[in-house]
Amino acid sequence: MKAVKLISIISALILLLPLCPTGAQSEDIFEQIRREHDEIEKHHSPPPPSSLLRLQAVARSVDVKHYRLQIRLEFNPAMIRGAVTINLSTVAPANTININAQSNLTIDAVRFDQSQKEFQRTSSQITLNFAEPLAPESDHSITIDYHGPPTSSNLLGGGMLNTTHNGIPVMASLSEPYAAPSWWPCIDDPTDKATAETEITVPAGMSAASNGVLQKTETNSDSTETFFWREDYPLSTYLISVAATNYVRFTDSYTSMDGSTTLPLVFMVYPEHEQLARQKFAVTRLAIQTLAPLFGEYPFINEKYGMAEFPWGGGMEHQTMTSLGSNIIGSATNSGRGVIVHELGHQWWGDLVTMAEWHDIWLNEGFATFSEVLFYERALGLAPGEVMSQSYDDGQSAGALGGTVHAENLNNPFDDRGAIYTKGAWVLHMLRHVLGDDKFFPALQEYARRFAFSNASTKDFQTVCEEFYNGSLEWFFSQWIYAPARPVYKISSSISPTGNQYTVRLTIKQAQSHTIPGRDSSSERVYIMPLDVTIHYADGSSETRIVMNNARKQKFPFTLDKQPARVAVDENHWVLKKVKGA
Repeated sequence: MKAVKLISIISALILLLPLCPTGAQSEDIFEQIRREHDEIEKHHSPPPPSSLLRLQAVARSVDVKHYRLQIRLEFNPAMIRGAVTINLSTVAPANTININAQSNLTIDAVRFDQSQKEFQRTSSQITLNFAEPLAPESDHSITIDYHGPPTSSNLLGGGMLNTTHNGIPVMASLSEPYAAPSWWPCIDDPTDKATAETEITVPAGMSAASNGVLQKTETNSDSTETFFWREDYPLSTYLISVAATNYVRFTDSYTSMDGSTTLPLVFMVYPEHEQLARQKFAVTRLAIQTLAPLFGEYPFINEKYGMAEFPWGGGMEHQTMTSLGSNIIGSATNSGRGVIVHELGHQWWGDLVTMAEWHDIWLNEGFATFSEVLFYERALGLAPGEVMSQSYDDGQSAGALGGTVHAENLNNPFDDRGAIYTKGAWVLHMLRHVLGDDKFFPALQEYARRFAFSNASTKDFQTVCEEFYNGSLEWFFSQWIYAPARPVYKISSSISPTGNQYTVRLTIKQAQSHTIPGRDSSSERVYIMPLDVTIHYADGSSETRIVMNNARKQKFPFTLDKQPARVAVDENHWVLKKVKGA
């Protein structure tokens, strides 16, 4: 068994070697990881354009069951033409139904249950009014014919990106957080998941990528071709994607953990980047093999996992068909490994389980960032604490990770990337140590199972973790999700002989000035954390003991049977902290 395991490790490392960018041999691995993750954050989360309106939450009276999106992409001049059919059920008496559509879209006609229907139009939605309320638990269909120019800013939330590569047109959608209605009318609520068909008509010679399974293609008499994709797993509107250009396609496969299913891995890239893409995308199968045993089987095992190149600087976790930026795929100095694993991690955390509201976007992004760390640990054999401390921390209390993990600005939930991505990953890293691997990973799997194809809040995640912890974790979540910054420790120790034994006296002070939400006045500036204390002995051996640090100043004595050389606190970097001299 040891020989087989060694062969597997060697094979994995051989697979990873070609992914090192040019000159990476001389670059520290942790610096490379940091640089590539910084690229994910930098490109994945710029502010949404002000022209894209955040939709106000309203009580839902309908539940969308299925979307059929028939969309035609025209490139000269650029135009989107389409028809959207929304199959829905009422969950309460409905006097009105509001459908989101941004002002760049012209609404040509609306049909309700196949009959023409009058509608009111505002800058951000279509409203259907009914003289008699629709009865609860009744089924209806709405079809909307529309057209409009693609609108984008090449920023997150940009809508339909429209440009060229090597002189060839390309259009691709990017809807997170609020831009889906800029290229198709929909009920843009991430908690209202539905299945979807996406039928994409493009000029002959082009290919189109989308969610789910490609059921068929049809050649049309007007020198166009239509690609029929179907997604039978429910998804949120911002995760529905369309991408079209003169793609080249290549494939790989992943075998499910039980050996019963072969999952197609489908890759669609610009022809000029095919060689680089084949080299970089080879890590995908290993990444699924790494994450599936930790999180549970790949969620969309009966469909596919794919990546399609698009004209943007980062990646977007469109369900079953991640969009990956051309700047990454075409780069000679970026392996793409971090973003490939990040977007794959989103298939569990963001797609299978989607945040209940944008305040909780860390449940998507912090989890996906933590997926990167787990991959580096399991596939590259790196210590997770070392990866976190060297590649995912600037060491500054008020630095890039200084904000609250809870996104406070709903107009721009991505405004504090360091907090929701990297500090969010630290939350999971610390929670892993608090629970221990034997409880933490089963808790993740239960969280995925309980909220599969649905939505969850931070409180939902906390509840699942508390069940495995067998106690309240309010102390943990209140300080790491809702408080800014991090603890600042001042640590000192002394060693003295006492007869045939030795006494170590460890003093830990907390020096941070900010308060913790929900704490009473006597402990409002205190972080409560179990801390590893590692005692290194003069004979070269060591042992680790755990102390619960829950006061501004605490002293911890240790009686030892042999001579200690030094004492270290959290030397394996399980806590996001800053340490100052005593």
